[in-house]
Amino acid sequence: MGHIEPNTLAKTRKWQDVVGLIEKRADNAVIAERTLHAAQVAYAKVADDAGFREAAHLMVQLAVAGTKKDPVAHLAAVGIQLGESGSLAELSAALSQAISRRMSGKNQRTDWGEMARGALVTAVTHYMAAEGGASLFSKTHDDLAATLRKLKKPGEFAVLGQKFIGTLTNKFLNYFLTKKIGGQVGLGKPFASLNNLGQFKAGMNLHCQEASTITKSYFSGWLKKQFREHGTDVTRESAEKFMWWGVEKMRKELAARAI
Repeated sequence: MGHIEPNTLAKTRKWQDVVGLIEKRADNAVIAERTLHAAQVAYAKVADDAGFREAAHLMVQLAVAGTKKDPVAHLAAVGIQLGESGSLAELSAALSQAISRRMSGKNQRTDWGEMARGALVTAVTHYMAAEGGASLFSKTHDDLAATLRKLKKPGEFAVLGQKFIGTLTNKFLNYFLTKKIGGQVGLGKPFASLNNLGQFKAGMNLHCQEASTITKSYFSGWLKKQFREHGTDVTRESAEKFMWWGVEKMRKELAARAI
């Protein structure tokens, strides 16, 4: 697997600044922005990552599926192969497998791709449960199709997109921070206990989810424009570029919140 190298980053002045902020118990907004800044070389690589690109493509195709007469058949056509049910568990597994297949080539399986895969599964599970009322195991293809038809609405698609971006960003930050904060637990250290560390991580996740609200109008406007100007024929290239700009909007928002 292609790994991001946190040990190398840890030796840089920028990364030492992040560690210093943690030791000083700085605000999560500042720690989040400085972590992204310290890891900017690794962060920039996401645009070309096979797993991220596939996650972007499939998320858009979920919305496209909602415009089709047979949404489940469209999912199968783009590589999301469901079994007999339309349960959340089955959809999550099918999405995960579809992204994994895209990462199966030489040097294609990366930490970034795994984060994107996990973020999409989390976002879809959250959306289907909250918006579609779907349970993990007891739904049918018709139930799934009904929920997917909601996703063709720009506002509904924006809910899914926001959750994806917020979750992906938190995974990225946590990837780097975990390498250092594990040694910051104990008496006289920034985190007196594992419970305090857990609270910090929960706070960072909340910060990312709140910051991701900046992307909702972007996701909604993009889908509306795509469907108006190009119908439901959304190319991979369009989906990939669209999602990368969503990531960039998130980066800028984190920077603005740190001021």
